[in-house]
Amino acid sequence: MEDTRKPARKPRSAAAPKPAAKKSPATGKTSARKAAATVRAAVAKPSAAERDEMVRTAAYFRAERRGFAPGYEWEDWLAAEAEVSTLAGPQPAPKPRKVPSRKPKAG
Repeated sequence: MEDTRKPARKPRSAAAPKPAAKKSPATGKTSARKAAATVRAAVAKPSAAERDEMVRTAAYFRAERRGFAPGYEWEDWLAAEAEVSTLAGPQPAPKPRKVPSRKPKAG
């Protein structure tokens, strides 16, 4: 009976593997910008729910660093959104809402 069981799946790695930076043929040095751009392109953009969770976590840690003093919640949130936007890219545009069509009233 143990032969019919499926093997356990390995957990996925959270970080994408970094591609190797290519060396310039003229200088023999790697371009840091090209390497960073390649890594950013390889990383998938987070979904809206993942992005919200990232902002929520960053805002919490900002509040924790300042001792949870009241009155700075909006500043923490906006700074966390800016931080996440620089790391994960700009927030995706919202999808247009579908408006239900209505039949004209008979009159």
